[in-house]
Amino acid sequence: MDWNAISAIGEILGAVAVVATLLYLSKQIRQNARAVQVAALRDTTAQRNHWSELLASSPDVAEIVVRGNKSYKNLPDVDALRYGAFIQTFFDNVESYLTLAQVHKVDKDVQVIEDIVRRRVCITGFSEWWEENVDDYDDEFVAWINTIRQTSD
Repeated sequence: MDWNAISAIGEILGAVAVVATLLYLSKQIRQNARAVQVAALRDTTAQRNHWSELLASSPDVAEIVVRGNKSYKNLPDVDALRYGAFIQTFFDNVESYLTLAQVHKVDKDVQVIEDIVRRRVCITGFSEWWEENVDDYDDEFVAWINTIRQTSD
């Protein structure tokens, strides 16, 4: 066997090694992307659960939410601040979750989020808060929320 043949075999083995490495890296990237997606969805779910737990475990918060839902504009300043923080947490979580669902093309999750938002934006206090704070959100998210508001009863 001459040096040209040995060189050709070496190049073939090198090419096979490169292809194998690329396949391995491709698999690792897909697994990592899936792990990141699961972690992000888990985090968003935990945030949503915390929001519900806060309401369920605090009579003070529950009372402010009940009054705020009737009219955000009529709340005393301190209660309006607390109600606003509570509602802002909701919209921030929705925006994050919606972005994840859209990036990962989970249409079922987008529909679930839309249904949850539709029930909330019909509440007077939510609507009043949204109108005062709409500028805090991305234009695409604002358009999505406003479309839901317009198509809700």
